[in-house]
Amino acid sequence: MSRLHNNSLFLFLVPALLLLVVFTLLPSLWAIYISFTDLALAGPKAMNYGFIGLRNYVELFGDRNFHNSLWLSIQYTVYTNIGQFILGLSAALILSRRKLKGQNFLLAVLVLPMVIPGITQALIWSSMFGAGELGTLNRIVGFFGVEPQLWLRVAPMFSIVLVNFWNNAGFAMILFLAGLENIPGEIIESAKMDGANGWQMLTRIKLPLIRYVVMLWLLLNTIGLLGMFDLVFGLTRGGPGNATELLGIYVYNQGFQYFELGYGSAAAMVMLVISLAFAYVYLRLMRVDL
Repeated sequence: MSRLHNNSLFLFLVPALLLLVVFTLLPSLWAIYISFTDLALAGPKAMNYGFIGLRNYVELFGDRNFHNSLWLSIQYTVYTNIGQFILGLSAALILSRRKLKGQNFLLAVLVLPMVIPGITQALIWSSMFGAGELGTLNRIVGFFGVEPQLWLRVAPMFSIVLVNFWNNAGFAMILFLAGLENIPGEIIESAKMDGANGWQMLTRIKLPLIRYVVMLWLLLNTIGLLGMFDLVFGLTRGGPGNATELLGIYVYNQGFQYFELGYGSAAAMVMLVISLAFAYVYLRLMRVDL
């Protein structure tokens, strides 16, 4: 009976496993293979491509544009993680209070951006950053006597980081709130009786007790930010110049703008290795046995 039950469960898993194999595993293996070839999207190499070994990787690590994209991605990841951590933790601390009015409204405001597709968000924020007096942000700063700005040209990195603050702070808030709700009430009460103030309660009790939740969020968020594409592409296309050409944009440009699929796949493999390296570090910090 138990074996029959296990077989039934496996049959329910088969469709999901097939989807993973067809749409994740096989494309990944194909991308690894073509990263060692000179396959192109158009031209003679589109059909008659060949194996070239590590040539793509050697060329990649000598490419200044790749170095620039890597550095921009690191900046983008660090700035966004810091901002989302502050916003998410602040919102979680506010929502963890039992007698706060408007909790449901604040929760909805923070979670709503998570269900909006990245391209749609890019269109919304393009209007926000619009040039001249028609841009929403320019109207706001105009009340303080600031001249209208081309925000996506004057401060492109700041603009895309600001968008991601709004975009994904809700995810941090949900995880942090779950961690805070799981802290035993006896610990909080004991700390209050010992005279701990709000700052001491946060830094010496709450944050240490939810450190694994924070590390999990940091792992997931870092991997997502390193591969960021749709939101940034919809806002700036990697411009002006290459001021916001993150790794995801760089890979897209190499593969689909310059038609060098093999070279673009090599860049994607390097991005994958960097993400795995971050994941390994975070898991070791969480003291998870690998």
